[in-house]
Parts: sequence; structure tokens; C-alpha cells
Amino acid sequence: MHRRLHGRGALFDVEPAGLVPRIVGSRPYQHRVLALEHPGELPFVVLTGPRGIGKSAVLGELRDAYQGHTPVALVDCAEAQFAGPPPERPAESWSPVAQALLVVAEQLAEPVTGAGRITFPRLMSGLVAVAAGGWGDADSERIRREVERILLLNESGSWVSGFAGRWAGKVAAKVVATATGTGPLVSGAVEATLESIAEGFASRRHQKASVWYRTYPNAGGHAQRGLILLSGHFRAGGTSRAHAERYLVRALLADLTEAYAGVLPRMQRLGRPLVLADNVQEGPGPGLPAAVLRDRAEGVADQVAFVAGLRGDGRELLRGAVLGAPRLVFTPRSQSTVRIWCASVVLCPPPP
Repeated sequence: MHRRLHGRGALFDVEPAGLVPRIVGSRPYQHRVLALEHPGELPFVVLTGPRGIGKSAVLGELRDAYQGHTPVALVDCAEAQFAGPPPERPAESWSPVAQALLVVAEQLAEPVTGAGRITFPRLMSGLVAVAAGGWGDADSERIRREVERILLLNESGSWVSGFAGRWAGKVAAKVVATATGTGPLVSGAVEATLESIAEGFASRRHQKASVWYRTYPNAGGHAQRGLILLSGHFRAGGTSRAHAERYLVRALLADLTEAYAGVLPRMQRLGRPLVLADNVQEGPGPGLPAAVLRDRAEGVADQVAFVAGLRGDGRELLRGAVLGAPRLVFTPRSQSTVRIWCASVVLCPPPP
């Protein structure tokens, strides 16, 4: 544990277990299981307080403690990559939330002890549809770069070395050909992506993912139509974009849930995946908790433990959530305190 962190035992301790091991279900720095506390409840923990009291240090420590043992991602919502689209990317086909989902999924996909990479076919398909909305006057090389990065979310690290990378290149070429042709661009890109999933992956899990967007509102049971509608809602901006972003967040969580389904994956993957978000008062920060908490309130379950760092008391950002009283208060330095909130549910009692 980093020596600059003080008073963090209530978070990191193993005996008795601190808050994070109890909600993640595994021991920090160890590939060892720990019983989940209130396993039927979904944790969303927010560290609140003013600048400089150590919230970022806590999140960095959590990433180090679980990296390689359970899927973990750390995103700083104040980074420049979330401030605006790249110079060549139209604003209508980019948003801080979509960019954050790509970055988070890339980290969660990394292999961990006892288990291979997690793939994200649902999120991949949605992000391709969103990106395609900005390809109207794009050159083929730019399209290829954007497509290949997104498609690598579905790289499984299979026994055929480099297969997924070659598959991504093949799909990118097909999408580029479609995007630079004379037909409807978004529908062509979506069709090429869904066809390639069906052709390149025979597993039941990937086939289920390829039809997941059938349930998108007004899709009428057609996955391709659902993705085209998602792309249109995203380009429209405003509340329509927020609706599309919420569905992209749901796609990420559905892919993670699928990775933990079945007996064998549960035996291999210890604990819950862990998503850490710093400075959630900026950039993609407000949209991510809103999408997750709203779905959870409506009964859409997931597998993820969220821990976020928020400057301030959090009341404005989490005004749509049901906040419990502070479950834990600790003093990292002198007179400063950080309050840890558990949104929606009470996850654990105060330590004795």
C-alpha cells in the first residue's frame, strides 16, 4: 500500500475486511476470494470532499490493488481526451460518455489471473454505429483507424494467435468499402459489423450479442434497425443523445454480465469487476452515474462495483439517487474528511 495513504484501513483491510474487499469479493493485492457482503445489492460508492484530500490517491491505490486479479478500469473524467472530439471527428458522432466507455472497456478487457480477456460485442456494435454517424465526408484511412480501435474490444485472445486482430482488419475493410460507397452509410456500416460478428464467431454468447439491439425502443425486433436508431438518437443530441448513451452504458454492463454467466466463468473470475471514476463532476462523469443508477432503480441488474471520486458533497450530481447516510468517515490528513456514500442501497454496516 502506498505510504502516502493514511487512515485507509477501513477501505483496504483484509482482517477484518474493509469496505472495498467486501463489495468486490476478493482481497486486495491477492488472487483470493472473499465473501461478498449483501451479494444481492449493487454497490456504487462515491468518495466526496474538497480538492487535495486524497480521493485520487485512493482510486489509484484501488486500481493497483486489483489489477491483474479482477477486471478493473480507472478513468479520470477531467482528462483532456474527454474535453472534446479529436480534430477530425465531428461533434455529432462523439461524446465524453462514449469516449469514456471505450477507454473503460479497453482496460476491463485485459486478462486476469485464471481467466482470459473479456469481450464487448454489444458495446462494440453500438460504438461502431455511433462513429459511423460522422463518416459522411471522412477519408478511408480515418474510418479504418476508428473502426479497428472499436473492433478490438471484441478481441478474445483466442488460441489462434492474432485471429481477432486480423478479423478486426477484415471488418474495418468491409466497413470502409461500405462507408465510401453510394449506399446509406450508417446502415451499411451496421450491417457489415453484425454480419462479421455472425460469420467470425460461432459461440452462442456472440450470437446472442449480435441480436441484443432488437430490444432497442422502436426497433421492432430488428437488431440492425435498433443500431441505426441508436446512431440517429446520438447524432440528434440533447435528451435523445442521453437516451442513446444510457443504452451504450447498458451494453457495456450486459457484456460484463455475460462474461460472468455460467459455472466455469464464475469459478475463474474472482469477485466483481471494478470501475473507478475520478472527478465525476466533469466531462463524462455526470452521465455515467446517472445511467447506471437509473437502470438499477428500474431493475436492470449488472455485475459491477463502482467507486467514484467527486469534488464537493455530491448532492447535486446524485440528486436522482437515493443516498444513504454516510456509512464511513475517515481522516486521511489532519482535519480533512472524506465521506463515502452508498447510493440506492445500504451495502454494509459501519465498522465496529
